[in-house]
Amino acid sequence: MRILLWSHAMTSNVFRAPSLRLPVLTLALGCCAGALLAPAGSAQAAANGSTQAGTDPVLARYRFDGKPAVVLRSDVAIEMGLHLRHQEVGRQACKVLVDSELTRREAERLKLLPKPAEVQAFWDKLQAQFRAAGRDPSKFAAVRNSTTEEFLRDIATQLAQERLVRHALELGETEPVSGDMLQLWLAQHRKQRTIVTDPTLLPPGVAARVDGRDLPILELGLLLLRTSENAERDRYVRQVVYLNSIEQLGRKHEIEVHPSDLDRAIAQRRKDARSDPRFRGLSLEQLLETQGLTVATLRQSRVFRAKVLQDLLASALHPNAKLAAELADNRAAVVAKVGARRKLSVIYRRALEEPNALVPHDFAAATESLERVRKRLEKERFDVVARIETDDPGGKQTGGDTGWHHQAGRGRVKLPAAVLDAAFAAAMGDVVGPVRADDGCYLVKVLDVEPDLPDQDLITRLRKVHSDELANRVLEEAAIEWGPGKPAGSK
Repeated sequence: MRILLWSHAMTSNVFRAPSLRLPVLTLALGCCAGALLAPAGSAQAAANGSTQAGTDPVLARYRFDGKPAVVLRSDVAIEMGLHLRHQEVGRQACKVLVDSELTRREAERLKLLPKPAEVQAFWDKLQAQFRAAGRDPSKFAAVRNSTTEEFLRDIATQLAQERLVRHALELGETEPVSGDMLQLWLAQHRKQRTIVTDPTLLPPGVAARVDGRDLPILELGLLLLRTSENAERDRYVRQVVYLNSIEQLGRKHEIEVHPSDLDRAIAQRRKDARSDPRFRGLSLEQLLETQGLTVATLRQSRVFRAKVLQDLLASALHPNAKLAAELADNRAAVVAKVGARRKLSVIYRRALEEPNALVPHDFAAATESLERVRKRLEKERFDVVARIETDDPGGKQTGGDTGWHHQAGRGRVKLPAAVLDAAFAAAMGDVVGPVRADDGCYLVKVLDVEPDLPDQDLITRLRKVHSDELANRVLEEAAIEWGPGKPAGSK
């Protein structure tokens, strides 16, 4: 878990002297911890899930319905909180929020909150330890993604936890506090409170509840955002842009998602789950349970509803008559794109015109190598040989199985056009190749072949392609500009 990994790095003995200790249990706390050093007004704003005007940083800018728009830090935080609260990382983060709330209450009651100067001095010494060990503190995601004020508030919470444990156990100021001690203190205080963290028992905008006080989803999202790497943060920026844009497109075309639309989408997911061998007979409910979801929470999901809206938009923009005309005008291209698929397995040999230490084969050597492998296939199973011989790491895990493919290249694994052309010219069970492509050479086995589809099924698949293209077009037209920006409302 990223939060736990950060905590381990921050508390490692390599980076602290006996007199400079961060609690082993404590993690990178979010906005909730701000109440420890913030004025009462700021704490109340955090509790309400709001941000002060002009202080919400811009993470990205984009075009929204042809006009300039921004993605705020709080936008991304809320989306992360809503999406991840059902997963293990979200459950861990909720636990952190609750622990922070318990710490805040007790530290305030006993007047054990550290002073700002004490917190700053602690952080200055800890940074010096990092640098002495050859580590740059600013490279940690939780440091990089936090303001100085936020990070000092986190440290204040951590120091308060140590003080509370020493007070409870009547330890001296310099006596060490172990992770087990902290765990015990928190466990005892959790028992004394009424705590709810189960998302199914809370409103959508609430991450947790402690003695009737709601901890907003924004607090959870800010914690997750601050401990995320850039790639994950940017993925949620794109998600915010997509959701805002697809919903606006729905309003523009006067298309709404109705309960019956959700019913149909869920029924289709049930059908897909039953027919997909990867799920090994698991029901939709069982699959959702692995993600911490239920059918009810799926129906509430903004992302799920946006996907349903996307399909409704595709149906409105590409009615049956229009798709039938597209099929009639260019049947060969449509069939290649959405027609009968083939399930393929490959053995791949990487090659370059000029080999090197990492890629030792040129194309002639790669072809010769695969010719020898093909001889083995006369006596050995393709999947067994693929696990040994293929240069594709994923293929070693799957026995070369790359799943289903359309001839025009749509599939779970991207294969070169030359490989697909050879595979679609072969019969089921055939092994073809070696086939040369730009990145190397391939042996291909046709594992299965779908029967030819009637026109109505081709039209249904073609509409799905247009739906996917709509999502891509929405993001392209948004023209997202990445990087940190000024707070919203600033000049």
